[in-house]
Amino acid sequence: MSLSSKDINLILNFLNEDTCGSSLTFEQISAQFQHNISTSDYLRVGNALVLLLQNRDLVPTPQQRLIILFLFNDMYKSEPQSIHMNPFAPVFISILQNNNGENLSTQKHFHWFISPVTQHERWFVKTLINNNNNVKEFLKKTPNQILQTGLPTTKDDSGKDELKEKIQERLQQLPVLVQCHLPAVIDDPEVNYYGFDTLIGGPRHRSNDSRQTIERLLSNNAMEQTIHPEFLRLVPPLHECTIDELVWLSPIDYDSSLFTWDSTLCISNTINHEIRQLMDKAYQGALNLQQQQKLLDELDNDPNLVYHIGLVPSKLPILVENSPLISIQCLLKLISSNQMTEYLSSLLNMDMSLHSMEVVNRLSTSMELPQEFLHLYISTCIKTCEETKDKYLQNRFVRLVSVFIQSLIRNKVIDIRDLFLDIQGFCINFRHIKEAGALFQLVKSYELRNNNNDTTPTAMISTPLTANDE
Repeated sequence: MSLSSKDINLILNFLNEDTCGSSLTFEQISAQFQHNISTSDYLRVGNALVLLLQNRDLVPTPQQRLIILFLFNDMYKSEPQSIHMNPFAPVFISILQNNNGENLSTQKHFHWFISPVTQHERWFVKTLINNNNNVKEFLKKTPNQILQTGLPTTKDDSGKDELKEKIQERLQQLPVLVQCHLPAVIDDPEVNYYGFDTLIGGPRHRSNDSRQTIERLLSNNAMEQTIHPEFLRLVPPLHECTIDELVWLSPIDYDSSLFTWDSTLCISNTINHEIRQLMDKAYQGALNLQQQQKLLDELDNDPNLVYHIGLVPSKLPILVENSPLISIQCLLKLISSNQMTEYLSSLLNMDMSLHSMEVVNRLSTSMELPQEFLHLYISTCIKTCEETKDKYLQNRFVRLVSVFIQSLIRNKVIDIRDLFLDIQGFCINFRHIKEAGALFQLVKSYELRNNNNDTTPTAMISTPLTANDE
């Protein structure tokens, strides 16, 4: 990705050959750089500066190179990691090497082709990576003042070998093909050798040409292009290889019987998505007839769909109140589920209502519910009627419960003998209500039949649970 014209102009102003040595201190350069360039662009700008540093004719003066080396360190000085994690740490290693054969081998290993530098530049880099007290003094100086400073008499190579070792460890983690590359932009060796750039036009003409060249290079993506080897392989044979033939770079043979291709993998299921959306609406309120019928039809077409629509025991009470028919259909599909006990427990613990009793009544006629669940549910309904303080609401609950219990008795879902005392007490307490009286008469008639050993079967009837308000 190329740099913007704003970033290019900022870099060119910093590296102006005529003024870069004395116009700004390093502290001022840092402030302007961080103010005008965002953190996300540091790597792109750094790559551009590496391109300039690799071509000595573009930054021929030590002042320019000092500014570039300073920016490499300044861009990542706030990072908590060590200096070896700086993306441009290999440049520092190349700078710190001497000018003999060791320098060439190091540059080849780290893939940074940096032109020879002066002793002041090498001392400057060594001070930056050691982060000693001299760095604060450097910030207040201009590049010219750094070059005029006397060099230390003692040679201090502390930290260089350790930094080099850490960088080598980090580079070994990269693929080999990534490490083998050359920059796409190289200078013309004949120009550097014969000095044509200095003979024609003088320094001012050279500066103008360098500026134009830098602008053209940084305005396109040449700085991020590299020349690297391609991983080539022989074309595999058309026929199967025999044992004595060459082993090709191809997948290992495997037994096809161990694998089965799943044709439904990564294929979007729009039906499931629509059903989940309808279920989400059902949790929020009642569905219209068309939506409810579509949901019921899809559940009938795919029995396993109920496991993928987000129905969990905790959401069952909401679904029962909003869409009892859908709740019944879902519970019937979940009969074989290992969570069926949890769904029944959720149904048992929810507040008593017409819809909850309708669901239990319909389930009892379609499947065999546990007797313990039915007994607990009836006891909970009777207890709710007794504890309700509002007379109107209490009468309505009593009528609903009476009709509900009558339906269970007629369909022989429950054994009246197990709940005879509870139902009889319920009927006596609310004997002034017509439905409770009818339930009492039904209980008495079944008691007489049992006493007479009358075992005539009765057809199962799903009685609608309704109660007319008096």
